[in-house]
Amino acid sequence: MTKKLMMMFVLAFGLVAAVMADVKLVNVGSNLPKLDELKANISKYEQQAPFDGVMIMLGSSSDVFNPEAFTDGQKNEMRAAGEVYKKIPFKKWTYNFLGVLADQNRPLWFDDDYWKNVTANWTTAAQLAKSCGMVGICLDPEGYGVYPVESFWRSESCIEGKGNLLNGGGPQPADPLHSQAQYIAEARKRGKQIGDAIFAVFPEMVLWSFYFWSFNGADLMGAFCNGLLEAMPPKARLIDGDEWSGYTAQNAAAYERMKERNETGCGLLDEALKAKHMQQGGFAPAFYMDAYAFAANNDCLKPTIDSVENRVEYFAQNFEAALSKATGGHIWIYGEQLTWWPAEGGSVVDWETLLPGIHKVLFDRKRSDGEESKITVAVPSPKVNLRLFKAMSH
Repeated sequence: MTKKLMMMFVLAFGLVAAVMADVKLVNVGSNLPKLDELKANISKYEQQAPFDGVMIMLGSSSDVFNPEAFTDGQKNEMRAAGEVYKKIPFKKWTYNFLGVLADQNRPLWFDDDYWKNVTANWTTAAQLAKSCGMVGICLDPEGYGVYPVESFWRSESCIEGKGNLLNGGGPQPADPLHSQAQYIAEARKRGKQIGDAIFAVFPEMVLWSFYFWSFNGADLMGAFCNGLLEAMPPKARLIDGDEWSGYTAQNAAAYERMKERNETGCGLLDEALKAKHMQQGGFAPAFYMDAYAFAANNDCLKPTIDSVENRVEYFAQNFEAALSKATGGHIWIYGEQLTWWPAEGGSVVDWETLLPGIHKVLFDRKRSDGEESKITVAVPSPKVNLRLFKAMSH
């Protein structure tokens, strides 16, 4: 190998390593301690699970697609929660997002009054995130209680009345008055309307969603994203979490496919916005901890995980692959059944207890703030705690 070729290899390797080291790690999940607990014990939580940030909801009003604008009482509750948040002495968890959602409200695409209220809700959320010093907003767009969950974001479902509301709600009404082209144009218009409002108050926002372009081929979400991207100022970013693809990624090739799909907006990106998307868009790979810890009762990683002897090492391989493809600047970790911090008295099992060595994989990296982890990298991880796994699986 020539000296020139060797030097090029070293420089390329160093660039990849630098990018990987700067990828943030964000925790998502309902097991996050309450604000008062965080304020009292943040140093303990950060020491036990040194994420770069978390997704957190402030107050009980997070449904930004609610057809009613947030009331003064709701906004006051959110601001009060924000004041508590601002008093938490974060040192490690500094890459934080305000969580918002869509819930079961069907977007009324052609109703100006509806979008006036939704824009007001989004603006309130953007102002709150900005005032709290967060890096941005995280949207969960799934219509929980609606099946399929992306129904409200598909023109076909809106026109033909598909998408059942569960719990006896029945299907959404059909709309014979508007065409697919009209729906797509309106969705893009509404995306720009929301973008103009939120970026005006938070121009450097990282706007991340569990799904944007990747929402199961939902054409109205793609159009909505084009509108957001069109409105986006130079310092803002639009990050797709591609949730299900991350939960089911079984090898390095899966993360490469996610990256490539994101570069085209899953086929929904307006080519006129391609350069802007390549500069300000990106995707954030997701990991579902339960799929690794409770594989016997979870199909996300099957069939590959059934033949894996050491699930922590398998996680490490996928995590390393995700780091090199995380063009959105962060990876997000979601889990339901356990926590990242041991509960007092051992009433709740933490992930490290069930998956010994998982902390080494996640937190043993050269952090972007220059701090060295206390744990050593690349040490072969122990096998899953099978005794505890079997006890919790039955």
